[in-house]
Amino acid sequence: MKKIKYTIASLAIAGSVLFAGQGVAQAALYPVQKTNGAGLDIRKTPTINGVRTEVNIPDGKKLWLYCYVKGESYKGSTIWNYVDDNGYGGEFDYGYAPDYFIKTGTSNPVVDYCSF
Repeated sequence: MKKIKYTIASLAIAGSVLFAGQGVAQAALYPVQKTNGAGLDIRKTPTINGVRTEVNIPDGKKLWLYCYVKGESYKGSTIWNYVDDNGYGGEFDYGYAPDYFIKTGTSNPVVDYCSF
């Protein structure tokens, strides 16, 4: 129980420090989709060849979405969400993921544009 409390407190602190003064919509959890078993990689930049901050996040695993940017086109969309991996692999890793792989229920952004 102590570990869970620590993790939740760490997430709250990290989110408030990372986005202090930024007017973003409330962060929300959305599941990974359409990876066909390959898993989703989170990247440092909104490009397919960007350095990975996390790899192989499986379909169904939920990510925190904070904001979005326009990045490299992938499957017809230039929307890349700035996410954290919700502790996948034991740590909280942040970066960009193509909107195509996140089940938001729309092809439009569901969070505000990133201002950093």
